[in-house]
This record gives sequence, C-alpha cells and structure tokens, in this order.
Amino acid sequence: MHKRPGAGRQFRLAEMTATGRRLTDLATTAVDLAIAYPLRTSVPALDAVLARGTDRERLIAALVAAGPVRHRARAERAVAIADGRSGSPGESVARVALDEVGAPQPELQHRFDDDAGLVSFVDFWFPEQGVVLEYDGRVKYTDPALRRPGQTAADVVVAEKRREDRIRRCPGVHGFGRIGHAETKDTELLREVLRSLGVPTTRPRFTTVR
Repeated sequence: MHKRPGAGRQFRLAEMTATGRRLTDLATTAVDLAIAYPLRTSVPALDAVLARGTDRERLIAALVAAGPVRHRARAERAVAIADGRSGSPGESVARVALDEVGAPQPELQHRFDDDAGLVSFVDFWFPEQGVVLEYDGRVKYTDPALRRPGQTAADVVVAEKRREDRIRRCPGVHGFGRIGHAETKDTELLREVLRSLGVPTTRPRFTTVR
C-alpha cells in the first residue's frame, strides 16, 4: 500500500519499497485502516493480517506508535476483536455485527467430532448456549469453482444439509442457525435470529464505536 506519513510520523521500515515507492509494513498499514475506516471495513483486513502471521502485539505497538489520533477508540476495538481464524471477509463482517448487538463472543472454527471422526469446523460456536451459527454466503452454493469435479449446486446443498444434521447430533449442540449478508446489514434481523436460538444480546439498539 502506497503511503505518505502523517504529521509527525515517519515510516518505520524505510527499506520497504515497491516500484520505487516507500511502504509501511503490514501491521502499520492495517492499523492505519483501522484508524481511517469503520470496523466493517477494517476488521476483515486486520483478520487477514493476523492470518498471515502478524501477531496482535505488533498491531497494538503500531497503534501506540500512531499517537493521539481521531477514531482511536474505534481502532482499538477493531484490533481487540480481530482474529486470524476468520474463514472469510463475510465471516469477519458478521463477527462485527455480532459485536454491535452485544452477543457473547463466539469461538471461531470450533471442531466437532462424532463416532465416525471429524464432522466439521463451524464458523461460530456459543458454548454457554450450545449454539452453532454459520455464515452462509451465496458464493459457496453458486460458484462452480468451489465445487468438486462433477458436483452440482444441488449436491452442495445436500452435502451441507447432511453436515448440519451431523453437527446437530453432536453432544452439547442445542441449536443451529444461519445468517448471511441480510442479517449482517440489518441488526434487527440478526437479533431475531439470535433470539430464536437462545443467544442473548445486550444492546437494545444499533451502536457504533466512534
């Protein structure tokens, strides 16, 4: 990312260049995004940076190095909830939406097994409520590139239904729900899904960390 340092700031790694331009490192760039943009934009980027091996301490250090800046509280929140285990940008945005309504912090990519072995890793697991929540983007059903050779869209739907049935039969699972783009955009829809599953929310209306 081509960058210009702000007032009073310098590039921490001056030797990083591309096509003759000075660049900031991943941690600094991601934190700058967290300062400049809402969580729904910055958290997917932060998740990706963590997934590539940057640790949270480096993100915190980059935020400290930024000094007193506008939207610092928002950036701190983004860094706090970022998680490299997120399976996709859609899941990252869904996690921000869950945070916005005050849902309990879910476990990501929780593994479920049965007598036959591995069942699956799920997007969100709420252990206290025994609830699995999956983020369903349309692409996994509609994009032929994501299917195995010879697999049809109908086959994908059937396989997903069988996977869900196995997860529901795992000990401790009391509920299974799905959300998508519509629920992440409409917090009332999201609360309705969570309420139906017995997952509490603590914020009665939409809030934003500014």
